[in-house]
Amino acid sequence: MARYAVPATHLIFALALSFLGMGPHFVLAQPIVLEDCATPYVDPQDGNNQATSQNRDTLVYTQFFDTEMQAYRYWIDVNAFGGQQVDRVKVQAILPDNSTKDINTLTFGACATCTEGFALSLNDSLAVSGVATVAEMELWLEALGQPPFALTGNLQTLSGVGRLSGVAPFCAIGLRVEYSVYSDPNNASTEFATYIHCPEPVSDCQFEPVAIADCVVGQIQLGAEIPEGCFQPGFQVSWANEEGDTVALSPDATLPLQGQEGWYYFTAADECCLLQDSFLLDNPQFAEAGEDLVRCADTPLLLAGEGGQGHFWTLPGGGAGDSLLIIPVLEAADSGQYILHAFNEQGCEDTDTLQLDILTPPSPIVEQTEGCLGDTIFLLTENAADYESIQWFSPQEAPLPFAFLPGFQAFQAGTYRVEATDSEGCVAKTGLEVMANALPEPELFLEETCDTAYAFFSPEAYRYSWPEGDGLVLATATGGVFPITVTDSLGCTLAWEVAVPEPNGPEVQLLIDQPYCPGDKGALEIVLHSEERQAIFSIDGGETYTLADRFRNLDYGPYEVVIRDALDCVQRFEIDIIPPDTLGVALNYAPITVRPTTPVSLVATTVGAVARYQWVPGEIDTGGPAVSFIANRNMDIRVIVEDERGCRASAALPLTVVVGEVYAPSAFSPDGNGINDRFTLYSDNGSGELMAYLRVFDRWGGLIFEAEGVPLSDERYGWDGTRNGEPLNTGTYTYQALVQYPNGFVRELAGLVHLSR
Repeated sequence: MARYAVPATHLIFALALSFLGMGPHFVLAQPIVLEDCATPYVDPQDGNNQATSQNRDTLVYTQFFDTEMQAYRYWIDVNAFGGQQVDRVKVQAILPDNSTKDINTLTFGACATCTEGFALSLNDSLAVSGVATVAEMELWLEALGQPPFALTGNLQTLSGVGRLSGVAPFCAIGLRVEYSVYSDPNNASTEFATYIHCPEPVSDCQFEPVAIADCVVGQIQLGAEIPEGCFQPGFQVSWANEEGDTVALSPDATLPLQGQEGWYYFTAADECCLLQDSFLLDNPQFAEAGEDLVRCADTPLLLAGEGGQGHFWTLPGGGAGDSLLIIPVLEAADSGQYILHAFNEQGCEDTDTLQLDILTPPSPIVEQTEGCLGDTIFLLTENAADYESIQWFSPQEAPLPFAFLPGFQAFQAGTYRVEATDSEGCVAKTGLEVMANALPEPELFLEETCDTAYAFFSPEAYRYSWPEGDGLVLATATGGVFPITVTDSLGCTLAWEVAVPEPNGPEVQLLIDQPYCPGDKGALEIVLHSEERQAIFSIDGGETYTLADRFRNLDYGPYEVVIRDALDCVQRFEIDIIPPDTLGVALNYAPITVRPTTPVSLVATTVGAVARYQWVPGEIDTGGPAVSFIANRNMDIRVIVEDERGCRASAALPLTVVVGEVYAPSAFSPDGNGINDRFTLYSDNGSGELMAYLRVFDRWGGLIFEAEGVPLSDERYGWDGTRNGEPLNTGTYTYQALVQYPNGFVRELAGLVHLSR
């Protein structure tokens, strides 16, 4: 939910002063700041008066409100005295973006819009004007329920006397009063005066719109209790859906729930203030049909729904099933969408769908190579690419370890069966009648250069042919699997597939490990697809090579990777080590030195998307970006930040607690002159120290004086030079003291003090 208030208008103003009768001559002056409310200001521009010139001054009063979303009432009393010069007073609301908006104005003097006599403006509307007597003015103020006029001691005349009153917009964060007044003590016997009554809150404008989806009655309830006296008359209220269509123009509305789910937006606005809120409304979702399924044909299936208190299924064909749906043997016709209907405690229904797809793998297309007795018979599956694995079985149902029959003999003839399993684990079966003839035995030798791969066939007595040609040598620039037909002198033919590698240099895969956290390094691993041909590697464009195929601690930036194999074939790649998102924290403070019990507040400055904060030591940890505590001991303060990746950064700051110095005078004279009449200990009291005790002894160790739990630097608690009220003689005495500090630190002091009479 998001709520905010924004200004409806922005106002920019400029002030210029002109001297009467002196043409277009302008004098720019700094505004005179009125700092306090509830204070009468009489000719506050005295300091700007000049003996030989007329003066026009700008005065400004600004106050920011303590409470947000609160309407404040204001009263501004003015005695401008009118005359031929025009004096103006206006009240402005300070809006949340610090712009201002005029909300009230009064003008006195000689102009078309100037008022005469006492005038009262209420919410920028002239409620009273032309009042000629103070008694009538007071009756008007009482009738309108307003406080008495505050400048009664300065009313020589009611000409140019007025009050601006009203209520500031509730979204305003403050109030600004601006005066443009004429003042010439040489030509006038009266002085400008104003009194700003302190603004008072009148209406709490906090409110919370609500939007509720009720699945029981199938309705959406929209509502907002708007406080009275907050928005200006004529304000507008609306509700809109996520398509931007207005669904209601009143605070309260009811909509059907079905088909109306989604985001709803509340807006309330008048001339100054705009309030918005948003809500996501949806039916409760609790039905859990489970993930979509893919199953093989001829297998069983069990469907069990979850969520809510009761269920049933709707089948793809339109029928219904129980909560526990069992299909013993799946068929292709069972494919489709299954709908789970669930009901919660309130009786609301929720549905969830499950898509079931039945896989029926294609039948294997099998054949055998025409071979000769004693040679290898290959059991071929033409659509082998449709399967993950293929298993052949002998006529005796024994599984064959390979899809070929080496040294094939006549007794091995018969029906062989194949089971082909596709990528989904589905199995298809078929049979093949296998016969055999004698088969030639060709040989193959491969040779590769950077641009051409060669297949050399032998023996020469056989005839070798393939779709694009024939002969003893096959040359290719692309590589691939080539079907070769081998025919011997007896007419036995072998269907042979020869795989020739692609002659494009070393085939590799680059595994790049990008840095995860700031400060991490990158890494690169080069994986050769074939280890039969050795290679060397470079990451600087080929300037230096290494046998190592792993590169670690790589700095950020681009690298040119070069792979050169034993045939001097080269592959080049461009890679880039990308720096991770930044994360950092700083404590932008000098080392802290404070007295005991000093409040300390720190705020961490961060960069990056910080998710968690930790302050050390644990006693000051707040879990947030700021910390405040009372310093009573030395500590090394550290803040640790962590982002959602688990990356961390930290910053530290030392804090030292120092205690004030304590000293004792070497002599005192209790002669009653008010100077140094008593003996005690002294300090700057900046550490909140206290004497646990102060004791004075004579030269033989006898206790003369003792005080406990007394402050330092206060002679009233010190020794007055007597024992049991009897004055002691001039001489040297011994003292002992124990000083305690608020943080638990103690200091023992002892010494001699001379009593002089």
